[in-house]
Amino acid sequence: MGLAEIRTEIKNLLETVPGIGKVHDFERWTTDWKTFLSYFKDADNKINGWVITRSGAQERLHAAGAVNISTHAFIIKGYYGLKDSKESEKAFQDLIEGIRSVLRTHDNLNGSCLTSDPPQVSVLSPSPYAGILAHRCEILLRVQEYIRYTPA
Repeated sequence: MGLAEIRTEIKNLLETVPGIGKVHDFERWTTDWKTFLSYFKDADNKINGWVITRSGAQERLHAAGAVNISTHAFIIKGYYGLKDSKESEKAFQDLIEGIRSVLRTHDNLNGSCLTSDPPQVSVLSPSPYAGILAHRCEILLRVQEYIRYTPA
């Protein structure tokens, strides 16, 4: 177990969701909007992409010596092209539920962590990006792992 393995397994699980688009296991940044949008365009040239980032971590003592429990707060950010005439909000909401379902049913992320809390949708709104309107969401996933250490 460890941060890299947990992050990789979250990405692997997201990639099993039908219609997921592009998934990045780190937050993408650039000052060029065209490049930024290209990070999230799927095979049909539609904005449909996700990033996984860690927003924080907490650690607490465990009852056993030389073992703590670390809780990582992951944010899964999604961007999806908004097209009212195609009822894109429905497709995006269904995609979010697909993600929540796969994370909920793999609560130890295929053995990469001790356990994870149920995924929470914390942000859901339309947002403009480089003149393109897109649906945006953030899913919070708290993941616990054992941290073993050798006392000094």
